[in-house]
Amino acid sequence: MDNAGYEERIRELENQIKVMQERYQILVETTSALLFEYHPNEDTMIFNYNFPENKSRKVIENYHQYVKVSPLVHPSHLHKFLNVLQTASKTPTRGELEYLSKVSNGEFEWHKTYYSSIADKSGRVLSVLGRIQNIHELATERQEMIHKVETDFLTGLYNKGAATEKISGWMKENSTKEAHLVMIDLDNFKEINDIKGHSFGDEVLKETARVISECFAENSICSRFGGDEFIILVMDEPIRNVECRVDEMMQKLEEISSMEPPVRCSAGIAARVSKQDDFEELFNRADNAMYMAKKSGKNRYFVDRIG
Repeated sequence: MDNAGYEERIRELENQIKVMQERYQILVETTSALLFEYHPNEDTMIFNYNFPENKSRKVIENYHQYVKVSPLVHPSHLHKFLNVLQTASKTPTRGELEYLSKVSNGEFEWHKTYYSSIADKSGRVLSVLGRIQNIHELATERQEMIHKVETDFLTGLYNKGAATEKISGWMKENSTKEAHLVMIDLDNFKEINDIKGHSFGDEVLKETARVISECFAENSICSRFGGDEFIILVMDEPIRNVECRVDEMMQKLEEISSMEPPVRCSAGIAARVSKQDDFEELFNRADNAMYMAKKSGKNRYFVDRIG
């Protein structure tokens, strides 16, 4: 490239930068949010606070190191946060990200970042611009609404629809991991309702759900599937662990002091035997195993040994 061409190229870049600066300034002046500009080459982040009580500017050098050691982003969201920033710094892109970030009172609240890469004609990213808005109230309301839709009103466990969706999704995304489905049916529950009344029956269901939640607190998806039936997907654990949990659950149910007669149940356990096994296949085998436990005298569990 000769000198004339080089000078023309410089003028083009200067004009582009001027336009970008003007656009950014308009955004700064009209948006009530925390605005940022990240420069990948220098690893420098510039925050512009555009709130009535705060119009300050903050420059953070060595930003990647800073965000790793500071409590700015919640640890569980930091990896995704940095991946998004890295992608936007290498390839022209735009998008949005929701994550937990620390606010002035020291608590973590939900924020949403809208970002866009600014690149030259060659595609090299010069900076990443965006704004950060606190959406904690909206996110909390949304989570509460999702919780109401997904949970059984009586027990607080997942309802049938939510459990089916979550279990099916996990099995598709984790086709190589161990999965065991536990089907639980309370013994003589109809008689309990008939003799003690439906209010007492509801208490039995609540106590059963509480014990299930205690015994399957980790690596599990727990659901009241309907009536007095419960299902549990135990994820990525060997069968001996699952059997130990079922044993513990059945013992704790019988030991509930407020329940007379004691709460007893029959359970069936089925293991995924191939990547092709879907939720319906696993459910049917766990259901059959549970009925085998019923036929064998109730108050016990049966393990489907297929495969």
